[in-house]
Amino acid sequence: MDTHNLEFIQLVEGHSRMIFKIAGAYTKTTSDREDLIAETVLQLWRSSGSFKGNCKVSTWVYRVALNTAMNFKRKQKSETLFLPTDFSAANQFKSLIEAEQTPELDILYQCIDELDEINKAIILLYLDGNPHEEIAEIIGISKTNVGTRIGRIKEQLKKSATSKI
Repeated sequence: MDTHNLEFIQLVEGHSRMIFKIAGAYTKTTSDREDLIAETVLQLWRSSGSFKGNCKVSTWVYRVALNTAMNFKRKQKSETLFLPTDFSAANQFKSLIEAEQTPELDILYQCIDELDEINKAIILLYLDGNPHEEIAEIIGISKTNVGTRIGRIKEQLKKSATSKI
């Protein structure tokens, strides 16, 4: 296996939780979630050669994953996606996806799914522990706006979750 493939597999494995979180928030079924994860990995592979290092790798992965998720949600394709290389981690992804699902997490994802695209992206970044500065850079809004939106999103999620329990 060449160095580029190995580095790419390590990149995907190192950011798998982020990819799973985004996929969980933008899909409703396990099948769609798996398709979105595969599509995200494919898009990361396709764009990996053009990553110039102008931002953190995690910022770039978020951008690719969020854009892929937003496009996936709009299109809701039913076609099968194939990865350009053999990933031994593919089965690990499936088991991790299933292990991540709990009733509480399902309710959270349902509530997040009700948010508009920008707020959904902001809260996912926030829940993953990203600082306001990085969220602002990824989304393209000011740091102050990020803080304000997070407060409003939290309130919206509390109300939504309370009505689902």
